[in-house]
Formats: sequence, structure tokens, C-alpha cells
Amino acid sequence: MKNTNQELLDGYFQGRASDEEIIELENRMLADEDLRQRYLHEAMCETDLRSMALREKEVIPMPQADRTPRPIMALLVGAAAAVLVLATILTLKDDQPASVGRIVSSELAGWQSDQPTIEGAEFGPGTYLLQRGVATLGFHSGAEMILEGPAKIEVVSEMQVIFDYGNASFHVPESAVGFQVDTRYGQIVDHGTRFSLSLGDGEDEARLAVNEGEVAIHHSGGEVKHLFTSETALFNEKQLQSNNDPTAEGGLDAREKIVALSTGGRETSIIFADPFRKDRLSPEFLMVKYVAPRTPVNRRALLAFDVSGIDLEKVSAARLILNAVPTGLGMVTDMPKVSEFGLYGLPDDEREQWSNSGLRWGDAPKLEESTPLATFPVSRAEQRAVVTLDTPKLLVFLKADQSGEVGFLIHCETPGSTLVHGFASSQHREAAGPVLELVMMEQN
Repeated sequence: MKNTNQELLDGYFQGRASDEEIIELENRMLADEDLRQRYLHEAMCETDLRSMALREKEVIPMPQADRTPRPIMALLVGAAAAVLVLATILTLKDDQPASVGRIVSSELAGWQSDQPTIEGAEFGPGTYLLQRGVATLGFHSGAEMILEGPAKIEVVSEMQVIFDYGNASFHVPESAVGFQVDTRYGQIVDHGTRFSLSLGDGEDEARLAVNEGEVAIHHSGGEVKHLFTSETALFNEKQLQSNNDPTAEGGLDAREKIVALSTGGRETSIIFADPFRKDRLSPEFLMVKYVAPRTPVNRRALLAFDVSGIDLEKVSAARLILNAVPTGLGMVTDMPKVSEFGLYGLPDDEREQWSNSGLRWGDAPKLEESTPLATFPVSRAEQRAVVTLDTPKLLVFLKADQSGEVGFLIHCETPGSTLVHGFASSQHREAAGPVLELVMMEQN
């Protein structure tokens, strides 16, 4: 079946259009002024357009227009609009920041950024929000930064970072002497060293410890201090204090002990009409869809965590973290502005023993037999989002487990239309899969 204009536009902006579909879209735009206007409008309004442009490998050249005679004014308008369309694409391509480094490693890292953030990807100047996990950024200058989420930074160049908040360790070899870290309270200039920096979101004091070598702190008030191996410093808007305490252990305060659990592949999606399973499900996504009354392509997601090695009596808090990601299936414009989702706990009995593969809807745990634990919204305009669920009901459900495995079901509560919502599974190529974080009580 021939794609409609809207389907071609959606495919292009969502990054799933084939070369043939892009060429078809360009041909139609050359011949259709209304379509050209729709394209330009979506190019300005589409929230993911910049992300799409940054991921393009090459710009597809505009094909030659149909030479069928047309009125001269229509030809001029069409040609001008075609040039404008191509200029828009080329401008976005030229906007792609030059690479200043590479993501060396990604350990359960959940990012929010308009640039590729998978392990091995090149990164350029821009703002990066690490919602959770640990990531190592290697700069072309030779400097290396290990960042722990939640953290927010702005990469300026291969020799400069603006540090908003988070915990980080830096290794600056001789090739990168002069590497600069800017904070809200002053600048840190490295003279070849290893150092750690901690500044919480909303906190009014930064903590720095030099593990080896030398750094210079240029306080925003004008004071400059040089710190050497084993020296630490606290600095805020008003003052800079340093000391020499070899027992400071990085100068960072003791923090809560957290155990982070992944699903280990214990996850799946189910679809109401089983014959569609192979074509409509992907191992990369935990897929969720709800159309009322039920349709053959409605979907739910199941996931579970092994807690057999955890003393649940010593868990003081629990957080389930999901990465919402676009599946590329369906149309955003068909959906309400916000869709509500429900997290349900599966019964602590044989109904937890669902199969990871080939699970039929009728054999899966039932929504009505599960326990509501939390609800959360996902906006149609922001399909990439980190969802953190930490309700009291979640903690109570976890601590009541007797089987050594806790299972969950994700259901869309808001009736929609064609769009298939997605959450990254443990096999997703870019975003981290589900993580259950358990905060453990301090030992006496």
C-alpha cells in the first residue's frame, strides 16, 4: 500500500524512513506546495528533529523534479521551496558538533541528551544529563572523566567542561595539562593529576580531593589555591577552604549503600493477538499499547528481578527506573497529550513463573489479579524520558516477597490509537534497561 504524505513525514522525523521513502517524500514535496509547508512546520516544531539530524550518516541528494510542464509561477515557487527544504537539512547537518571525545564505557547509564550516548559513540560539545549509572568519557586531549549519575555537565571542548552537579573523577595526563572544569563557585585547572569532584544538585558547597598531582582552584571571589596529593578542599559562593587529610577518602561524605539489580533478560512483551507476535514485537523494547475496546495489537510488558540474595528486611527504600524510548510504531499525533501508565506487582505464586519467550496473552499474568503499585505519565511530545518509581506501595510489595523473585506488569491506562509506547529492555542498543535500586540500611 502506498504511504500517505503524513506517514512519510512521520517516518522521516522518527528516523525510520528508508532511502526510497525519503526520495519519495522529496519528490512529493517538489510537486506539492502544501506538503512543503507541512514539512517546514514540522521541521521547526518536531522536538526530536535535532536528535535525528545528529544521527544522519549522510544527506540524501535531492532527486531531479518531474519535467512535466507547469505554469511558470508554480515552477518558481516549487523550486524555491525545494531549495529551502534542502537548505534546512544541510544546515542541520552542518550544525552537528565536531567530536571532542568518545564514550569509553557505559555501566547501566541512563542518559538524556540530543547526541548518541551508547558505548563507543563519539560526542561533541553540548549539554549531557546522566540520570543514573556510571559513564566514562574519554576526551581527545587525553583527559578522562568518570561520571556518576545523577549528574549534569556541559562539554565545551576537549579541554573544558562546565560541571553543574554530580560526582566525578578526572584523570589528566601530561597531554591534557591545563584541562579546565568550571563550577558555579569557580574554576579548577588541572596541572597533571587525578582528582575527584562532588557537587550535588541544589547543594551550596563543592568538595574536591586530589588523589595525585596538582590542581589550581580559582575561586569566584578571586582567591587562587594550589592543591597537591592527598589535599582536599571545600568551596562555596563565599569562601575556599583547603586541608591536608590523608584519611579523607576523596573528601566525599559517606553515602547510602545502594544495590542495583537488572532484569538479567527476565523481561518480555505480550500482544493480544498471538499471530502478530513475530511482526509486532521486538526484543529491544518493552512494548505497551491500549486501545479500548481491546484490539488484536494491544500490548503489555512484563519484567522481573532476582532478589534471592538480598536481605529484604534491611531494605529501607526501593526505586524502579525505566527508560522510555520511541518504538517508531504508530503516530504521535493520534495520541492524547499525556498518557498514564500503571505499574502492577505480580502475585507471589506460580503466576510469577511466566515464560521469557513466546508467552501468549491468555497464559500471561492477569492485570486484574495484580497489585497496583504506582502510576506515571509519559508525554506524547517527550517519548524519551527517565521514569523513576519509588512509592511506599512498591517498598511494601518488595519486602513481602517470599519467592526470591519480584515481578511487575506495565499497562497503559489511557486509551489511545496507533502509537506503541516503549521502554528500553536490557537488549536495547542505546538506552539502559530496567533497574531496581535497593537502598540498604546502615550496619550497626
